[in-house]
Amino acid sequence: MYLVYMGESGDTGNSFSDPNQRHHVHLGLLVHEGQCISMNGEFNALCRRHFGSPLGEAGTPSHINPRDVYQGTGFFTSWNPQKRADLIQDCLDILLRREVPAIIAYINKEEFVSAKARPDSPYSFLGSPSEVAISKFLMALNLFVDEANMSAIGHENIMESDLPVRDYSLIVAGQGKSVAPEFMNQFLHQEEEIPSPAVLENFCYVQSEYSVCTQLANLCAYFVRRWLQTPDESHSYFDALQEGRVIQVIYPVQFY
Repeated sequence: MYLVYMGESGDTGNSFSDPNQRHHVHLGLLVHEGQCISMNGEFNALCRRHFGSPLGEAGTPSHINPRDVYQGTGFFTSWNPQKRADLIQDCLDILLRREVPAIIAYINKEEFVSAKARPDSPYSFLGSPSEVAISKFLMALNLFVDEANMSAIGHENIMESDLPVRDYSLIVAGQGKSVAPEFMNQFLHQEEEIPSPAVLENFCYVQSEYSVCTQLANLCAYFVRRWLQTPDESHSYFDALQEGRVIQVIYPVQFY
């Protein structure tokens, strides 16, 4: 089974006009259950190395906040840029060494507002930006999982109507974030022909401080959003994730 740990960046609530956060990014890391123990162990070891103790203990943050560690705010105010960069790179290396695939969907919030406001707009029924982006994410995940399962099937069986499922996928979303349980049902009603039987039709939820992979997903989502904000500038962390075969697909929400 794959556990699809979701991270996000750019959630500004009901305010959609922040010029520094024009996009809302949702990212899912497809972590095979056989990788979880080693990834947790590696993350805990790097936390001991950088903080002296596991996260959540005295003198450590409860979890790694992407904005704080990158910009040197919050817990990381006293850390110099190189020390923060070393921590970020060690975190990303956990994914790069394993080539953990990431699927990304994002929405431009200003375009979302404009699309809803058009006269006789076909998008007037849309809810939050996350509702739309999650629908796109689920479509991308279903297609990715179907392709992965089909690649393991022999040519002689490829035309069978009921193809065997090699690995199921369970989506693990962040507790208290913008992914609502009803988004799955909405997607299933809208896309009757797309859903793969390999993707379980429920979200489960976890707080980031209790999930190593959720923290890593949030970190990746943050760097994707920074790249979207200024794509012409240098983004070494995003480039490393893309060149290292972690970032697999990026789907934008498009309005016509």
